[in-house]
Amino acid sequence: MDLEQGRDLVRGSMILVCAGIALWVNARIGLAFIVIMGLMIVQSVFTGWCPADLILKPLGLKNRAQLVAPSK
Repeated sequence: MDLEQGRDLVRGSMILVCAGIALWVNARIGLAFIVIMGLMIVQSVFTGWCPADLILKPLGLKNRAQLVAPSK
């Protein structure tokens, strides 16, 4: 698994958790979390940095470019 796939896994999981919160706990809180997730996804498109990288990089996940490029 590369870093991009890890990001997608975290995003999808977080959206499902937020939807569950909206359904079973409180709709306003769940929808607020979903809005925050959407804003973070939009910012990651423009900056190339995702908060999930703080967890995924120490786990050893690499960018696709780093996986394809020969090691020196």
